[in-house]
Amino acid sequence: MTTFPAPGTLPDPSAEQLNPGQHDREQAAVLADARAAGIRAGRWLRSLAPADAHPVPGVTHPLLDLADAVEMTLDRLDPFDTAVRDPHTGTVIGGDGGVGPEVREQLWEGAVVLGDGLTPGQKTAVLAVAGAARLAADLHGYGDYTVDLPVLTAVIDHAVTAASG
Repeated sequence: MTTFPAPGTLPDPSAEQLNPGQHDREQAAVLADARAAGIRAGRWLRSLAPADAHPVPGVTHPLLDLADAVEMTLDRLDPFDTAVRDPHTGTVIGGDGGVGPEVREQLWEGAVVLGDGLTPGQKTAVLAVAGAARLAADLHGYGDYTVDLPVLTAVIDHAVTAASG
C-alpha cells in the first residue's frame, strides 16, 4: 500500500531550497550589482589613464592596475570563503572572501595615483572607488553582504558619476 504525505506537509515548490555555499536570490542580486559597478568603475579608471599608459613593456600604469583590481575584486566576492580559526593552534586558515592577496595589493598600490595630473574631483573619486572596493573585499570577515555591499556599490557608482559629469 502506498502512503502519501498528509495535505499541507509537502515542501512549498516556490520556496527556494539552498545547498550549502549557494547564494539566495537577494545575495545573488547584490553580488551581480557589485560586478556591474566594478565593470563601470574599471572603464572609468581606464579612461583616466594617459594615452601612453604603456610606455615600457611589462610595466603598467597605476590607474590601469587599479581598474583591473577593482573589477576583479567586485567580480570575485565570495561570502562563503570565510576564514576559520584552528581550535588547536589559534591560527586563522583560509578565507579571503574570494579576493586574493595579489588583488588586494593592487587595490592599495593602484590607488596611489594622486600626483598623476588628475583633477581634485577625480582624485577624490579614485580614492572613494579604491576604498569602497577594499572594504568590499573585507566584508567576508565582518559585514553583511546584503546590507553593506549595496552601500559600497552606491559609493562607487556615485564617485564615478560625480567625477565623470
